[in-house]
Amino acid sequence: MQIDEIRDKQGLWIEEIDTGLITINGKQYSEPVCITDIEVLPLAKNNAAELSIEDFALALQKHPEVILIGTGSQHVFIHPRLTAQLAAKGIGVESMTTAAACRTYMVLRSEGRSVWAWLWPLMEN
Repeated sequence: MQIDEIRDKQGLWIEEIDTGLITINGKQYSEPVCITDIEVLPLAKNNAAELSIEDFALALQKHPEVILIGTGSQHVFIHPRLTAQLAAKGIGVESMTTAAACRTYMVLRSEGRSVWAWLWPLMEN
């Protein structure tokens, strides 16, 4: 899926997602990544179900408005305890498929919102 959006040159932008690849600012990623306000970081997790509050330490310091978790081709709910821990810190968190997370990320970024995303590439069904 090609994602086209009118945008400024600042920040990180998801340009395309395809099976096994996420393109961010012209660079392709085939492994899970975390997109912060200023950089793309690798994720050392096989899937979103493995996430714990420790994986959000940097986000807790920087305090984005919203955290999106793109769980790949299939939606996977994250543990309710993790959602509650982040909400207690004033950070909204939503899990969804990676395609939906990428679209939501782009809409929120185009509105100037502080949004971070944890994304797992789409896998073939």
